[in-house]
Amino acid sequence: MKVKGLIYFALFCAAIGPLYINGQAKTKPNVLLIVSEDHGPHLSCYGDTNVQTPNLDQLAGQGILFRNAYVTESVCSPSRSSILTGLYPHQSGHLGLTTHGFHYVGQVPTIYALLKKAGYRTGMIGKLHLKPEALFPIDEHPIKSPNYEKKGLERYAAYAGKFMRASDEPFFLMVNFPDTHWPFQDQVEGRPSKTVTPAQVTSFPYIGFDNERIRSYTSSIYNCMLRLDGCIGELMQQLEQSGKLRNTLVIFLSDHGDEMARGKFDIYEASNKVPFIASWPGVIGKGMQSQALVSSVDIVPTVLELAGIAKPRNLTGKSLMPLFAKPGLQFREYLFTEKNADQIGMYYPRRAVRDGRYKIIYSLLDDGRKNEVAVSYTRNSLKPRTDAVAGSPTLEELKSAPAFIQKAYNDWILPAKVQLYDLEKDPYEFYDLSADPHYAAVKGRLLKALFRWQKETGDPLRFPDKLKRLTQENDTMKVSKNMQWHYPEYLYGHKR
Repeated sequence: MKVKGLIYFALFCAAIGPLYINGQAKTKPNVLLIVSEDHGPHLSCYGDTNVQTPNLDQLAGQGILFRNAYVTESVCSPSRSSILTGLYPHQSGHLGLTTHGFHYVGQVPTIYALLKKAGYRTGMIGKLHLKPEALFPIDEHPIKSPNYEKKGLERYAAYAGKFMRASDEPFFLMVNFPDTHWPFQDQVEGRPSKTVTPAQVTSFPYIGFDNERIRSYTSSIYNCMLRLDGCIGELMQQLEQSGKLRNTLVIFLSDHGDEMARGKFDIYEASNKVPFIASWPGVIGKGMQSQALVSSVDIVPTVLELAGIAKPRNLTGKSLMPLFAKPGLQFREYLFTEKNADQIGMYYPRRAVRDGRYKIIYSLLDDGRKNEVAVSYTRNSLKPRTDAVAGSPTLEELKSAPAFIQKAYNDWILPAKVQLYDLEKDPYEFYDLSADPHYAAVKGRLLKALFRWQKETGDPLRFPDKLKRLTQENDTMKVSKNMQWHYPEYLYGHKR
């Protein structure tokens, strides 16, 4: 950290000084972690003009908004595994959805276990969606259902308020809101009071295609965002009424991007780039924004540092505390995301790395198979509003698209081994530059960084024999209620 950065960091430490004596927490801060589902930064505080999200805008106005924030994987369980451990999914073993038999491998330390040991009360509202549940010592968990129907949402804030007021002990509370998980509902129990119609929006620009059917999904996501914003307002009101707002770090993010074309289940910007806001009155300055590359693996080390708890040795994330003091600091040079097994029918393992401008997507398979994710989206049924992974143009519809959009979708279905994008000129990743000799040096530098990261983090899929075994097991696995994978044995050497 440069001298100027050290000065800002010293000022930040002075701001939180009353909380610490000789490096030990005097009054441990509370933590309210708010995680929503399946959406990108479709908020007015991020510049989206299709809807107004006043409650999330207010949260951002009271703290810091991160413009380049990413989750590690674009499906629920692996993403949440990183949020709650500070590890990449390939490190923890949670390579896919619990509903498809995936789970942590071994005794993985979670933020719940670490904070519980340090004297925190722990709570969760909404789904956990991680296994084994024994790794999460949760004191109160009044709503465990994923609630994809989005009913009874007033309960979330009510239960949260009750938990906050129950004791003066420091607390860690995670509130998981179900919007905008499939199925999309425009209105549930009068929420939102005023809906957005397909005629009022256009398809998300990263899709590169617009018609009435896709707009119907787009408008539904916006309506989900309006409903979510109302819930955030109710939750923050409970925190303020509890009298604990000033000693509470609030973090809000989505668990991954939209379930739309080139979004959920893949590794593009629309897959992994999410809204990320942090607020702590009197500690984090108001109305700050940061362009730093931050990741969901940074949440655990941040919370541990603020609580005065030593972090586990193998933690790969970084504390966000320096950015709370000076948002413009150089935080990390490279940011990494991944795709593993996810679920049966969506297998196409990949890795990605980006710096401040360029991004590489690296496909691990060499057998010439098509990307199952892209195939599922582009062949979806045209029956309106009945199918998941339907927010995509079909191959038939794409025949009317411009040539560069057709090529982008062909590249999605059958990607090159390496794809390279200039995110400054091409933020929606339509133009693959990997074959352009002018970018050979950029390509080589990013690949070197990616391979180094795989080695440093112990990525088991960097070994062809292990990747082959996972692929074979995926290809023969049948979907059932009790799916039993063998990958913990041959990927991690873990005995049952």
